[in-house]
Amino acid sequence: MAGSGLKMALAVLSFAYGIFTVLLYGVVAMLSGVPFRRTTEKERLEFQLASDRFWNLSKNWKALSHQFITLKNGFKVHYLTNTSPDAIAASDPSNKPLVIFLHGFPDSWAVWRHILASYSIGEGCIMVAADLPGYGGTDSLDVYGPTEILETLAEFIITLRDQYRVDEGESQVRKRVIVVAHDWGAILAFRLAIEAPQLADRFIVTNGVMVDLMRDNACLSMESSNKMFKTFLREPWRSRHVLWKSIRALGPVLRQLKRSEYIFVFHLPIPLVRYVGYGGKYSFLKAIHELAAGKIGEFTIRDAQESMASTLGPSLEECKTATANGEKYSDSVRIRAEQGNFKDTTSYYRHEAATGPWHKSLETISGLHSICPVEHRRTSCGTGVFDPAPGALKANATILWGLKDPAIDSHLALEGIADRLVQGSQVIVLPRTGHFTPIEVESRAALEEAVRWAVKGETGDVGQAVLSVYPEAKVIVHK
Repeated sequence: MAGSGLKMALAVLSFAYGIFTVLLYGVVAMLSGVPFRRTTEKERLEFQLASDRFWNLSKNWKALSHQFITLKNGFKVHYLTNTSPDAIAASDPSNKPLVIFLHGFPDSWAVWRHILASYSIGEGCIMVAADLPGYGGTDSLDVYGPTEILETLAEFIITLRDQYRVDEGESQVRKRVIVVAHDWGAILAFRLAIEAPQLADRFIVTNGVMVDLMRDNACLSMESSNKMFKTFLREPWRSRHVLWKSIRALGPVLRQLKRSEYIFVFHLPIPLVRYVGYGGKYSFLKAIHELAAGKIGEFTIRDAQESMASTLGPSLEECKTATANGEKYSDSVRIRAEQGNFKDTTSYYRHEAATGPWHKSLETISGLHSICPVEHRRTSCGTGVFDPAPGALKANATILWGLKDPAIDSHLALEGIADRLVQGSQVIVLPRTGHFTPIEVESRAALEEAVRWAVKGETGDVGQAVLSVYPEAKVIVHK
């Protein structure tokens, strides 16, 4: 009874905090004037042009073409690539590494547009920039739980490995696979590095949490605060200084509660969630896009409309287009174009995709096992699929972290992270950068250097490569 009462109290508090945050967002939107501002003809035109650039299946975006992979259950994943699978079906003497980019909320493949445009990276690898389920041009799921999302993502990567002939030939000369991920893409990449490390030789992740580590750090903060508070209660006058220490120990958790206010909003009834996404002329999304741009560089009308086109995905006009092979967006993408995609994208939060268990299917287990036989080297398999190391990564990882992240407390996200990494891993902090590392000018240059280092065979020091473009960056873990 006590347990159910506590759950009820927490649910009420969560709902109240969500409602309070919605009201706060409304006040901020009103003060910003966004809901009252008329959309100019230039803004409308720039959005249409950006939407056509990103989502018209009949056109390439720069040197990247639109492709689809249809999984065994009929689910279609949309991605862009500089090398279609057909181009290497016969042979691939270059043996270029396969680099897979995974975006986060509220974006799509287009969040990587600045890095994908890099000629030096593109000429040295096969680039694949995918839309996650429910985003962009990829189909919707009925449920966005961990099993549904990770099964889809794992099968997608396994299929890519097969189509790009990654695992053919001797292990010493096979293509390397690199996963580059941000935000929700990083959360999912961490889970893959823990539960399916065979999928990639290296994970480059930026500003997305390792959930088990963050939970453990939060629990340690609360336990420490609780012990000190009990000491204070025994002798309040003599131990009054301990009360302040108790509050300070709880600081990271309190800061994270403030920074996670939007998550409480996303757990409100769906009509309210949709209104937050689209009400006030997209004031919530526009605020995120301005935040993503950072303080360095001008945020132009073109930048704003490209960000909006990236978030909203294909319009009804783009849903009429087709690739050279006759592939089109599925009905679920067309429905999102009519009704909006905010329900799908926020369902990652609502359905506990970050924390719930992943129940692997027999097909996934078989596919993972076929990738990495026992004799393959450690760098391709991590520390071993069956090693008892819950919560620790089992694949090489390079983590770039913007310390000014307004959504994630850096103490909770990074404290003790070295203990969760295998040899060959690094953590590099970027002191002037916020959450959206693929967008901010300085951090995307740093991220580009890290990707280039991985593409070129990891020769040299990745920390020095990042420092060459971001002098204030600091390597805090190098294993």
